[in-house]
Amino acid sequence: MKTYTSNLKGKRALVTGASSGIGAAIARELATLGVDLVLTARRHDALEAVAATCKGVKVEIVTADLGQPDAAHALWEAANVTGPIDILINNAGFGYFRRFDEVDWARDAELIQLNMTSLVALARCFVDTRKAKTGPAYMVNIASTGAYQSVPNMALYAASKAFVRNFSEALHDEHQGTPLSVTCVCPGGTETAFHAASGGGDYSWIANASTKRPEFVAHAAILAMLCGQRTVVPGLFNQLSTFGVRLLTRRFASRVATQVLGQPRFELPARSTT
Repeated sequence: MKTYTSNLKGKRALVTGASSGIGAAIARELATLGVDLVLTARRHDALEAVAATCKGVKVEIVTADLGQPDAAHALWEAANVTGPIDILINNAGFGYFRRFDEVDWARDAELIQLNMTSLVALARCFVDTRKAKTGPAYMVNIASTGAYQSVPNMALYAASKAFVRNFSEALHDEHQGTPLSVTCVCPGGTETAFHAASGGGDYSWIANASTKRPEFVAHAAILAMLCGQRTVVPGLFNQLSTFGVRLLTRRFASRVATQVLGQPRFELPARSTT
């Protein structure tokens, strides 16, 4: 695994979706670099547990549900009370593994709000704030390998991540040569609670073989951020798959995705309100 050097000590980072998985791993990775943290998610107790593992830095907790309208602006105001944000990690998101017509609109509306609208709102707040400041700043948006193709049974989730990828890459290009760097991270399968919450799990050996630990993804994300990369796909197998779909017709790539991910579980877990 590659290592990196940085001068981030004393900087402040806002990490969304920081209560578990990739978000928690990124928070811990930033803490090792001396970055003070503002952690946010819906579960206060889980955030406290993550905060306890981020040693040697100041950690603030802001409980927020970014699946709700206008939550992003309230979060941004709360995060900036004790100082400016230098690093924005847009990690919060969720998906479900079901046919589009088998899921109620309320869950779809929340997915759109969380995966796209709140991400854009926070990005806008960050960009607007950085106009009046000097020094390097970093935005990292977490997308998915699903951003590279359509994914049956995850139609809306994959489409939302395609949006995140295109949006992030455009922002990167717009800010080329400025102190603000924007990086898009496109993980494949990762060992997090996402799979159980999405109703997935009946995956092929290919999907299981390419699954990475959240710490692996977090390290790749921060390394790419510090190197000013436009987009990074963590893991060789995932890099090969996202490149390989370019050689297939879009219809055939969609069929391959169906075979790799298998069939949805019988029951889709309820979306937690905590």
